[in-house]
Amino acid sequence: MPFRELSVRGRSCPVFVPREALAPRPCVLFLHGVGENGDDGRRHLLAGLPPYVRDHEETFPAVALFPQCRGPWKYVGEDERFAMGAVEAAERDLRVDPRRIYLTGLSQGGCSAFDLGAKYPDRWAAIVVVCGAGRPGDAPRLAGIPAWIFHGEFDEAVPPSGGHAYDRESVGGRDMVRLLPGARYTEYPGADHFIWDRVYADPAMWEWLFAQRRP
Repeated sequence: MPFRELSVRGRSCPVFVPREALAPRPCVLFLHGVGENGDDGRRHLLAGLPPYVRDHEETFPAVALFPQCRGPWKYVGEDERFAMGAVEAAERDLRVDPRRIYLTGLSQGGCSAFDLGAKYPDRWAAIVVVCGAGRPGDAPRLAGIPAWIFHGEFDEAVPPSGGHAYDRESVGGRDMVRLLPGARYTEYPGADHFIWDRVYADPAMWEWLFAQRRP
C-alpha cells in the first residue's frame, strides 16, 4: 500500500506522500464515516478517499492524512486532537504548504468537517463535505471558507434537508448551503447515501479544490 505511518499523540496515522519532491505541497485531511470507526488502523482505508488515492498514487499531488476515529460519533475530544495533530505534524515534517490545507469528509466525517471547519476556520483553504450535516449556528464561522457540499437526493442516513438520527440539531447539505453565501452545492438526483466514490472521482472537484489558497 502507498501509505506511510505518521506518529501523532501516541497513535499512528496513515499518510500518503506524493512522489513528486517539489515542496511545499498541498495537504488534504480526510475524515471517514462511522462504519470505519475503531483502532485497527485499516478499516478506514477501505472507503472514500483512501482507495482513490491508492488508485491514483502516481498522479495524486497532495499529502493526504487519514486519521482513524475511535468514536463513538464524530471527531471530538481525543479524536479531534488526533486529527488536528496530524495536520500539525504534516506541516512540521512533510513540508506542507500552510496556505493549501484542505478538509474533507464523508457521512460522520462530513459532519465533522462542518464542525472542524467552524472551530478552526483559519486552518483551511477549502472544505469538501460529502453527505454530511452541520449546525446552522456554525454558519457564520464557515462563511469565509470556500466550500463544496455534495449530497444524494434520497439519502436516508443523513437526509439532505433536516436533521438525522445521530444529531437532531444538525441539518443536511441542502439546508447548510443556504446559510453559506458562495458555497457550491451538488445534489445527485436519485442517489442515496453512498455517493463518495462519485465525488472523489470527479476531476472538476479536484481542480476546484487545489485552486483554493488561503490569503
